[in-house]
Amino acid sequence: MSESQSRLQVVFTDLRRAVDDVILKHQVTLEELFATIGWLQQVADAGELPSASILFYKTVLKGTAGATYAHPEKDGASHWEMEGPAHRPGAPVLHSPAVLPMRPDEPGEPLIVSGTVRTTTGDPLPGAALEIWQIDANNVYSGMDSSDFEPLDIPNDSTGIPVNNLRARIIADADGRYEFRTVMPGTETFGLATDSPLATLTRALQLQGLRPLHIHAIVSAAGCLPLTTQIYFDGDPLVASTIEGAIPADAVKTTTRHDDHHARGFDRPYRTLTYDFVLRPTAQGATATPQ
Repeated sequence: MSESQSRLQVVFTDLRRAVDDVILKHQVTLEELFATIGWLQQVADAGELPSASILFYKTVLKGTAGATYAHPEKDGASHWEMEGPAHRPGAPVLHSPAVLPMRPDEPGEPLIVSGTVRTTTGDPLPGAALEIWQIDANNVYSGMDSSDFEPLDIPNDSTGIPVNNLRARIIADADGRYEFRTVMPGTETFGLATDSPLATLTRALQLQGLRPLHIHAIVSAAGCLPLTTQIYFDGDPLVASTIEGAIPADAVKTTTRHDDHHARGFDRPYRTLTYDFVLRPTAQGATATPQ
């Protein structure tokens, strides 16, 4: 028996045991089981299997791509999140404090995000790099169209928007501190048709086919494991009702509204948010070499 065949048997046996446990624990009836099988067939017929994978995709990625940041409760490391399909390499490099590239009339409430990049032992990381990207207030990612999100059916028409709008690679200062100006992000949809089998399930579960407001980040520093993560916003109802599952509590941050906008050069009220990125050193340990 080959190694792949052996692994298939082990995983399938455990999967069947897990399904058996759920059926017995909740006394699932034969009618309910057949209804579930019928629903899965509807999902396949509707071409929604790729979209349905989001129910489990995040968990699988956390156990594979995100394994280096597993169990952050043990050492206070930041939580890992999947990169998602909207990442574009080659964003302009800016030094902190920075302003994300944006249009002169960029819609949305101004936001200043700041904090420190440090190790799990509390050492600041001078010159750490933070690659930042986000959706705009009109729910569009720059430099992309809907085909970039396939097989998911996510509408995204960035015609007329600069390719690196709200995207940058920011270099922290000599004390590991960073700051950037942006706008509050819009809402990202999973692109589910209103009458689709998956949308019907999300409504029955009282979940939303939308992602919580968020900002993406890939943070790296010499001697540390790179971190892919996302910042979420306290007060956003989608945090507790998204189809993708629970959002880590430490990833949800409170914003503070400021009406003294002239002091920071804004023409309208703005918000601030503080977020410290905590990286795990490699086996060789972190060094303080600026990038």
